[in-house]
Amino acid sequence: MVFAEFRNLFDKIIVPDKVGVEDFVDRLTLVTAVLFGLASLLVCTKQYIMSALTCYIPVGPSGELFRDFVNSYCWVHGTIPLKPNEPFPKSEEMWDEYDRIRRISKLCHCLLDEKLRHELRSQLIHYCAFTV
Repeated sequence: MVFAEFRNLFDKIIVPDKVGVEDFVDRLTLVTAVLFGLASLLVCTKQYIMSALTCYIPVGPSGELFRDFVNSYCWVHGTIPLKPNEPFPKSEEMWDEYDRIRRISKLCHCLLDEKLRHELRSQLIHYCAFTV
C-alpha cells in the first residue's frame, strides 16, 4: 500500500514524455538522488528535531536538564570513537591524546586543508605503528 502510493508519487515527479534522451542509468540516478534525499531527511529529523546524539558519561548528575546540557556539549566539542574492547580513558592526558588523534571532525577538514591532511596522515601512521 505504502509502496504503491510512493510509486504513484514518484511517477508524477518523473516526466518521461518531455525528456528525449533518458535511459535506465538516468532513471537510476534520479532514484538514487531521491533515496539519498529521503535518508538525509530522516537523519536530520532524528538529530535536530527528535533526540540528539547519545553521549556516554560513566558517572554524573541525573535529570533532564543535565542530559540536554551533555548533548549540547557533545555537539559543540565533538566525539571521539572508542573500539569495542578498548579501555575508557582515565586521565586528562589520555583524553587529550584521544582528542588529538581520533577527532571525528578532523576527517571533514582533511579534505579542505592540505596542511591538516599532512598532519592527519602523520598521526594516522603514528597511531597505526602503536596499535599493530
